[in-house]
Amino acid sequence: MKDQIVGLIPVREGSQRVKGKNFIEFADKKSLLDIKIDQLKAAGCFDHIYLSSDSENVKKIAGEKKIDFLKRDTKFCQADVPWAECVQHIIGTIPGDPLVVWALTTSPLFADFAGAVKKFKQVSKVHDSLAAVLPKKAFFLNKDGKGINYNPGHWHPYSQQLETFYEVTGACYIGRKSDMLKWSYWFGPKPFLYEVPAQTAVDVDTPEDFAFAQKLYRVTKSGK
Repeated sequence: MKDQIVGLIPVREGSQRVKGKNFIEFADKKSLLDIKIDQLKAAGCFDHIYLSSDSENVKKIAGEKKIDFLKRDTKFCQADVPWAECVQHIIGTIPGDPLVVWALTTSPLFADFAGAVKKFKQVSKVHDSLAAVLPKKAFFLNKDGKGINYNPGHWHPYSQQLETFYEVTGACYIGRKSDMLKWSYWFGPKPFLYEVPAQTAVDVDTPEDFAFAQKLYRVTKSGK
């Protein structure tokens, strides 16, 4: 039987750093939420696209966009609730046991959902999940100025010789619903690291992030 594949966009009204960031205009008269919905629709690989929220406004948007709404208990839209509990609740509202693709509004420049799904299907016999990551070769120090991934000194290596580290971007996570319930998390102990370009890894968390992502999005869309 063919696996059901669903896209999941978790949304809440509140935002601690950027007021209403999911709903205010971001670019081209669209919000971050509008853009993420359009990206999932354009991917053409989903049997269902779900919006998870306690918000009546989000429910209305889901109806207008002709996608499915998952009612989330207001408790699990609060910033002080452990994320593991939120994952359990959100995932538990999805019907059946499909492959779930988390798509966060805070990554407006990532749209390669079709590519990520295709790759996960290819590697799913070895990897239990997929996480979009940004590979980095850089020199890291701790708060005391001590090297984390190298030993500072005249023997200092070239950056190409450093071990590659992978920043989890939040752009995309894939796993089976039943596995995510077991993990209480987005991905499992054997994730496939899906490398993404730096420009698509931008995460919107602060007003400065929002402004930077806006400019990058506009430049990317204009091709200039």
